[in-house]
Amino acid sequence: MAGGSVLAAVDWEAAVAALDAGALVCSSSEGQMLRLAASIAAGVAVDLWAALSGLDEGNAWLVAGAVLHAAGHRGLGVRVVGRGGW
Repeated sequence: MAGGSVLAAVDWEAAVAALDAGALVCSSSEGQMLRLAASIAAGVAVDLWAALSGLDEGNAWLVAGAVLHAAGHRGLGVRVVGRGGW
């Protein structure tokens, strides 16, 4: 705790290394999301094609929102116009 707040830290490079070593039990899409989060949060290198290809619609929208947030567009959010539609 720091100043009454609970804090958490993630060692993103260690998390991706554990994923690469097969030490994390997760689905392929969970692994893709972990790699993308590590890249956005800590600059861990990611192969975007491998990380983005095959994401289901819900995860794709989550990634789009995270990219907007990381780029400083915190008020925009991701607006879903129709099922899978832009």
